[in-house]
Amino acid sequence: MASGVNVTDDCKHTYDKLHMGKAFRYIIYKLTDDLKDIVVDKTGDRDSSYENFTQEMFDAESRRECRYAVYDAEYQSKEKHEKQKLVFIFWAPENALVKQKMVYSASKDALKTKLGRGVTIIVQANDHGDLTWENILEKCMANERD
Repeated sequence: MASGVNVTDDCKHTYDKLHMGKAFRYIIYKLTDDLKDIVVDKTGDRDSSYENFTQEMFDAESRRECRYAVYDAEYQSKEKHEKQKLVFIFWAPENALVKQKMVYSASKDALKTKLGRGVTIIVQANDHGDLTWENILEKCMANERD
């Protein structure tokens, strides 16, 4: 943990519910106000849309804050097979406070390590274009092994 930030156990427990139990569509993580702990901010029910998810990210942007997220992406492969991938997203909007961006950037590996296996796609998103479903789908399809 190069940044010294603690990843709470709840982050892993909630992730396991998404990864193993399919309890959520997405999990959004944030740093506490003192920038010392990564905690679960919000979860999205399985029937939540991608637009619900991006709205949560845009809400953080309106407060000039970064976020981490794991999104359970379901899509059809080029060969029309049903696919599912866990996507880790680091949301660092351009207008986020510099200290936030620095601590979030330095701490993302600690969160990924705590979550463990299962995440296959990593996305760094800095603007709305990076968060489009088309961009996420493109990253998923580029990493396919059909």
